[in-house]
Amino acid sequence: MQILQNKIVGTLLAAESVWSFGAGLFFPIFAIYSTNLGGDITDAGIAAAIFIFVTSALEYPIGKLLDRYHEKFFIVGDYFLEAAVFIGYIFVENTFQLFFLQVILGFANAIGDPAWESLYDRSTPKKKSGSYWANSHFFVGMFNATGILLGSFLVSAYGFSSVFLLGAIFSGCAGFLALAYLRK
Repeated sequence: MQILQNKIVGTLLAAESVWSFGAGLFFPIFAIYSTNLGGDITDAGIAAAIFIFVTSALEYPIGKLLDRYHEKFFIVGDYFLEAAVFIGYIFVENTFQLFFLQVILGFANAIGDPAWESLYDRSTPKKKSGSYWANSHFFVGMFNATGILLGSFLVSAYGFSSVFLLGAIFSGCAGFLALAYLRK
């Protein structure tokens, strides 16, 4: 595939696909996890909303920083912060601790997403932007769907800690891929 011959695009797709697989292991069944902490479906909604509010509120100011600094460190920081949050989920004992981790996750997402998209967009050939973005959605989506499918079986067999640990490992691997192969 021609798209994978572009080193930056290939690295971004590989890292995001690896991360997406790991996150897919548990994100769709996250509401069940939050109710296992003694919360209810409202707490699951609050946790999701905290993540989106924090991400949305911080993306613009962080985007302004991206105009002055290279995306690599934002992308790497995102993957490693998310790995730490995923490990943190293993030790959460109540919904307030969960909410705190959602704030950190929102911050991580706010530094990573605009950086990833900015670098990806800048690295695509001008007349092939549509096909490159379509390929991005294909690769990341297929890895995410596979993670979702596998995650449901893993939680049933081994519990939530197993998918949080695996999610952290995959997110860390994505961080190392980005660190090693994205140039400044």
